[in-house]
Amino acid sequence: MNPELDISRPLFSQVKEAIENDILAGRLNADEQIPSNSQLVAFFGLNPVTVHKGVSQLTDEGIVYKKRGLGMFVEQNARAILQARRQAAFSSEYIRPLVKQAQTLGMSANEVCKLVKETWTEENK
Repeated sequence: MNPELDISRPLFSQVKEAIENDILAGRLNADEQIPSNSQLVAFFGLNPVTVHKGVSQLTDEGIVYKKRGLGMFVEQNARAILQARRQAAFSSEYIRPLVKQAQTLGMSANEVCKLVKETWTEENK
């Protein structure tokens, strides 16, 4: 988890995203306990209500579940749910803006693909 928060975005959403990112990255696996609200409050330096709101949304969305008296745990299919959700949003959030900017710069689809492939290769060294 990254303790740095962006004050221009809702803090509870960022707590939620941090946990989601840990699930997607494999740092939190199915049936593994997530950090307690107290730990998250201390880690992020936030109000307990803010942290609770982020974790509650994860519960409402079926990403984590509560074991009474033990804490919150990652649902079995949480990673698949998160991957599907983020893949569905990928085009509108990243690809469309990329295409618009490339068109503004007069770049062809082939040029953009070449840059993506080069960057992909560099990032995977």
